[in-house]
Amino acid sequence: MTFKWAILAFPIFTFACKNNPETVVQPPVMPIMTAGVFKLNEGDCEKKCVEFTLKYPKVAKGSPALRDSLQQWVENKVRDNSNSSEEPRTQRISMDQAGKEFVDMWKVDESALSYSFEMRDTLLAVTPKFITLRLDFYTYTGGAHPNYTSELVVFNAETGQIVSPISYIKNESAILPMLDTAYRAEKAEAFAEGNEVYEGGKIPFPTQYAITENGILFHYNTYEIGPYVLGDADIFLTWTDLGTAAINPFQ
Repeated sequence: MTFKWAILAFPIFTFACKNNPETVVQPPVMPIMTAGVFKLNEGDCEKKCVEFTLKYPKVAKGSPALRDSLQQWVENKVRDNSNSSEEPRTQRISMDQAGKEFVDMWKVDESALSYSFEMRDTLLAVTPKFITLRLDFYTYTGGAHPNYTSELVVFNAETGQIVSPISYIKNESAILPMLDTAYRAEKAEAFAEGNEVYEGGKIPFPTQYAITENGILFHYNTYEIGPYVLGDADIFLTWTDLGTAAINPFQ
């Protein structure tokens, strides 16, 4: 009797296995990005006013992890660049709160100067694997000139984690001569006028750089290499230019 039941059970088990669908690996989803805008202003700009304007990236469609990670990164960069305190802040604050703090800073300034803070974003790459972003900041709170700075970042489009440069930069020493040649060419006029090339005579590796599908964008912020008069600089090197000094993670 036991043997008969075993024979009857076998076809049923086989049928169940055949009808059990195999796990299908879904391809990565292409995130859809959009832009948000936040504005705050007070006073009469023909006399004295404060303006706080943000154009920032948002994830319209994509993983919740990417959406949250990107928003927190943007909030932190707005906080850091609009804050005049020499002490770094670590607590997370909203862009609205950062704007209010900037306006309050202007209110307690008894000078007749207007204040301005502006941020705009640029999408450098949007793929199912990576999101590469750039934020450009303009700040004026008095002084001889406004300040400009830029921040670049690469996110893993699925996990939302910031991609470490060590995953694609393999040999900084091999890249430095390429950066040196490109920077000297871009700033040739300023160098001809007698401006100092670099401190110590050697170009530093930039603090800001990020991958795109065609290569790596390297950005030098103002004062990172030379005096204010030299300004900032963008240097783009293709994957072919970089050779074995970098790995193309888009492939």
